[in-house]
Amino acid sequence: MVTIGICDDELDIRDAIRESVIESMKEDSTEYEIREFCKGEDVIKYISSDNEIDILFLDIQMDGLDGMETARKLREYDRTTEILFVTSIENKISEAFEVRAFRFIKKPVQHEVIEKNLKECVIEIARKRGCFLKIKTETGFRKIYSRDIVYIEVLNRMVKIYSKEGNFEYRGTLKEIMDNLEKQLFVQCHRSYVVNIIYIKEIGNKDIIMKDGSIVPISRSKYKEVMNRYFWSVGEDV
Repeated sequence: MVTIGICDDELDIRDAIRESVIESMKEDSTEYEIREFCKGEDVIKYISSDNEIDILFLDIQMDGLDGMETARKLREYDRTTEILFVTSIENKISEAFEVRAFRFIKKPVQHEVIEKNLKECVIEIARKRGCFLKIKTETGFRKIYSRDIVYIEVLNRMVKIYSKEGNFEYRGTLKEIMDNLEKQLFVQCHRSYVVNIIYIKEIGNKDIIMKDGSIVPISRSKYKEVMNRYFWSVGEDV
């Protein structure tokens, strides 16, 4: 579950961001929830009660606790929230580095800008969370982090993992694989193959070329889904 926060003291801005978020997430299988706040103090109250916000659209100019001060206080509780400042001013960039903001979004907000930044944040969160597969080897057990997996092949219940750390083989099923990997990063492109979206270089008519030069088959029945997922991740329409 990804929690997306929207903090702005203007209702129409919150409405515009919320609508863009909902529209942008339609093509993605990521489970998410939206939390809205009209002032910075409410964000801090929410975070300080052991709640998490994965992505926060945060207005800089607000009465009371402004966006920059809200971000500073938020960092006392949570160092991983992706902060997207929403602002009509541009003289706060140096301070944004201080609170490790993801980037700025100018007002009036535009759907295309919200969509692009949101998709990049969702992918970044998946990378940071670093799910892993635990496999049995000849010498014991090994963790293979999903962020290092380029693609996976499953034939006759034998799983072959091709990763940046090397290639590994063990007995398993495709369902077990998909149940343990982030849906934001992986897509099944063939009945026997799963690819990591972040390592796709090019999608052809019958094959996918990965960034390491590997060629993975793509079936006709999976082609549209793979294209939609890939272009969603890079912020473009098919």
